[in-house]
Amino acid sequence: MITCPTCGHTESTVKQSYDRNGFYQRRRVCSNCGTGYITREYSTDAIKALLVQTQEKALDVATKLFGGR
Repeated sequence: MITCPTCGHTESTVKQSYDRNGFYQRRRVCSNCGTGYITREYSTDAIKALLVQTQEKALDVATKLFGGR
């Protein structure tokens, strides 16, 4: 759940939304106090791709360190 960083209220209005590489960046305004803030919302596909990429890098480093044992 997305909450306002100033007052903690859970309701906000999306003013602008941008589709970035694997995530959505949204400009929001709190319905309670009027504070503007930005959120980044990642899709499940983007999170899965990031985990696979991270796992592959970790395996590559481990292979270099331990010689594939």
